[in-house]
Amino acid sequence: MRTRIRRGVAVALTVSALTFTAACGGSSDKGGDKADKGKDKAAEQPAEKPAATPLTAAQMKAGVLEAKDLPAGWKAESAPSTDDQAKAEKPECQPLAQLMSDKIDGATMGGNQEFASADGASLLAQQIFTMPGTGAADFVKSVETAAAACATFTMVQDGQPVPVKAAPLPTVKAGESSTGVRLTMEIPELKMKIESDVLIAQQSTGVMRLAYVPMNGEGHKAFDDLAKRGGDKFVKAAQG
Repeated sequence: MRTRIRRGVAVALTVSALTFTAACGGSSDKGGDKADKGKDKAAEQPAEKPAATPLTAAQMKAGVLEAKDLPAGWKAESAPSTDDQAKAEKPECQPLAQLMSDKIDGATMGGNQEFASADGASLLAQQIFTMPGTGAADFVKSVETAAAACATFTMVQDGQPVPVKAAPLPTVKAGESSTGVRLTMEIPELKMKIESDVLIAQQSTGVMRLAYVPMNGEGHKAFDDLAKRGGDKFVKAAQG
């Protein structure tokens, strides 16, 4: 089972400004009172919220890592597009199952890329997607909440139940909000344990998922560097 990464690129916000018009009065005193009252009334009005627009395809593509952005030895691999959807048996754990799905509910999927280390022992996967309204920030928050609540859960993928362990993962920060989680799957039939370190970062309406799967425990120490590289490019594309 391969864990992919999603890389979300952010979009620019349109800021609206309020204009105030001072009223003209008869006498200077009365005019001053009216102007002051007008200002007070205008000040009481809530500022309009900036309109969030989805990331463009070009923005999402610009946020995707290339082999040249990574340490020497990493090679790009094709990331086949599928409609795989993982489902957690416990609803509160579904945000974690979504991290291992090829499609995200309510999102427009964007750039998608996978990489293999020089010795083929580690996998890095990244994808970007965009969500309407506050969906991007809400998605990051839902993952953070689920990671704290779902130490263990069962995920069903391709019709097969898979036991999963989850734990919050301290790592680099990226974008307006971000969180890290380590997902562990044991496959008894193959006598294999797969640990995946995941960074989920949000910038405006964009989300990045960056998943790193080392084939040995020592490899985990490389995650912070890889996460920073991915996060920096994500934010730059999102702001650009």
